[in-house]
Amino acid sequence: MRLRRTGPALALALVASCLALTATAAHAEEPTCVRGTPAAGTQPTEGDPSDDVDPTLVALRLDEVHRIATGAGVGIAVIDSGIAASPSLRLGEGRDFASGSIVDGHGTVVAGLISGAAPATGIAPGATLYDVRVVSGRPGDGAAPTGANPDVVAAAVRWAIANRDQPIDVIHLSVGFAEPHAGLADAIREAVAAGLVVVAPAGDRPATVPGGGALEGQGTGSEAEAGPPAAPDDVLFPASMPEVLAVTARDAELAMSTSALLLGPGVDVSAPVVGMRSVMLAGLPCRVDVPTSTWAAASVSGLVALLLEQDPSLTPAQVRTRIAVTAQGGLADVATDGHGMVQPLEALTRVLDIAADGTLDTTRSTGSSEYVAATPQAPDGGHAGRGGPLLWWALGAGGVLVLALVLRPVLAGRRA
Repeated sequence: MRLRRTGPALALALVASCLALTATAAHAEEPTCVRGTPAAGTQPTEGDPSDDVDPTLVALRLDEVHRIATGAGVGIAVIDSGIAASPSLRLGEGRDFASGSIVDGHGTVVAGLISGAAPATGIAPGATLYDVRVVSGRPGDGAAPTGANPDVVAAAVRWAIANRDQPIDVIHLSVGFAEPHAGLADAIREAVAAGLVVVAPAGDRPATVPGGGALEGQGTGSEAEAGPPAAPDDVLFPASMPEVLAVTARDAELAMSTSALLLGPGVDVSAPVVGMRSVMLAGLPCRVDVPTSTWAAASVSGLVALLLEQDPSLTPAQVRTRIAVTAQGGLADVATDGHGMVQPLEALTRVLDIAADGTLDTTRSTGSSEYVAATPQAPDGGHAGRGGPLLWWALGAGGVLVLALVLRPVLAGRRA
């Protein structure tokens, strides 16, 4: 039996359509984040990101998160292609291990996602960034600029250790290698032992380029259209190290994008990123339109800064455990994205008893034994991880509509 659309149902449909059309129109006017120099005549959007209905911004709940912490007082070393100055970014004095001017905007986009202030939507807008540039050259078509040298990256990590009193509390690594490198692994272990939290991308496809490691977060291209491999992926080094927080991305609908990203058992968590705002070369704000693991790792580096502002005494192991157990999926490490999608507000507010070595005591952590998080759906299984206010509004509106349909005959009979 077909039901005629009632007045309330029609109104709800019209409101949803208007929101969708408004968001689509706003996105169409926004410049897309690119690694190269923006095209001549590119103009920044005049929209207000706080008014956005994008699923990523709704899921992250940044308005609520930033009432608790903004990353103030926390320093993050961004080991990447360099960070161009922008009014949206708070920069400390970094170190340049490359040469020439910055012509690859990869590191600038990453910086904006970590801590960019409005109009960017950085996770930790109060944090200070330290530009540690390790590659130079122009971005190619889906390839790293010149290939990162693991020895240079190791030197950059040790620079961050030596300058941790600036302070530098977090190391964001934007590089990935197909094979482990002993010197870089030793440097990362030294950093963690010194109290620094290290975050790195799990990897994108294609993952490497001849001559060195790739800068992750290069966008999706024709290479990704063939779909995922039959076997699980090998997470890139150094994200494959247990001391490193390995991050992959969710797509625009908060589902897992297996065609563009490496999704092996070494992944720790995922993060939504499509729809977030950052900055690119020439200081222009831009909108992320593709899921890449470095864009997502940038969000998690920002989350680490929020946690360290709230409690500077946290060890790297405690930070990793807190982010994992409060992710959607919790400690059930069975999904393609490890423990699931990060939940910043939950990570900041949930009471947990975590030992210095990262061990969670479920018998003494308030509420932890009763907490059961939903497990992310398998790849291509729909909108895994979608939640937040929009979902509850939709459920509430649906309930009202069903109640109206049930009571309508009764009310009509009484009026008769």
